[in-house]
Amino acid sequence: MSVQERHRRERHARGQAILTAAAKVFARHGLEGATIEMVAREAEVAVGTIYLYYSSRDDLYLSLIADRAEHLRARYLDIFTRRLDPLDELKTIASAYLDYLRESREIFLSQHSVVFSQLHQRLKRNTEKRNFQRVMDLSHEIFGLWEGTIRRAFEGGVIANSMGPKKTAAVVWASMNGAFMLMGDGNFFRDVTGLNPEHFLDEALESHLAASQLTVGRKQSRSRIVNRARKTRAETPLTRAFGAASPATKRARRVVSGAERDILIGPSPSSSPLQGEGKRDEPVGNGERRAALPRKNRETRLQQAAEAAPA
Repeated sequence: MSVQERHRRERHARGQAILTAAAKVFARHGLEGATIEMVAREAEVAVGTIYLYYSSRDDLYLSLIADRAEHLRARYLDIFTRRLDPLDELKTIASAYLDYLRESREIFLSQHSVVFSQLHQRLKRNTEKRNFQRVMDLSHEIFGLWEGTIRRAFEGGVIANSMGPKKTAAVVWASMNGAFMLMGDGNFFRDVTGLNPEHFLDEALESHLAASQLTVGRKQSRSRIVNRARKTRAETPLTRAFGAASPATKRARRVVSGAERDILIGPSPSSSPLQGEGKRDEPVGNGERRAALPRKNRETRLQQAAEAAPA
């Protein structure tokens, strides 16, 4: 190893040690309460050493956030290379984010004491501005990767698409962050809720996904019922609707909704605009009765059905 390479590695290791110490200081005191001197004591280096790496406290803080964000992005990209199916990808990405929160607890908690719009306004040095933009770019990219995972889950039919990928990604992301905040003091959470905080985040995520998959299953079931009813209607000659019902029609009547039943056997007497006083009910089959259509209307429909029937 060359002398230059050894110096480069030593500098990188010292910079990482400073970031680790800064994370602890910012977690305890917040950005506004922390100082470079506190970080130097935590890292066991001279104050001047820190200024060799970072131009200010804000520069150090932004570098810390960017460093953690780059690690999270690398995890996401590695997961994508595995070509998992949509549901496994979603669970793996979410699990990676929860691991990131646990490993970066200090920096995550410190971010809630920072108003980024105010921080941006006071930045003067070029290094501070570059690191601020770096944080924003990484944040947008990471959320975009998460949104892409949600979109693929929609397209794969594994979770319900009720709000679109962007809003759903934001809701799930905010839910995980909020649950993690509750875990900040495990004893307090246990005392208030009576729940064990150890696996709460993972269980909450699994519950959310299970509920979404149940919604998808119900929608698919309803879609199959409607499609079956429409197929039965298309295959049953219209004249059969005025006589005995076929077995397929009987099955369809048992499963379709009231709206679909109107499609199969005509509007009910209470809703038909053709209904008037003195109209008698006609037997349809299977014990059901339907309001009689006016003779002229019936003859027209029967004639149209006859003309459409294959020779």
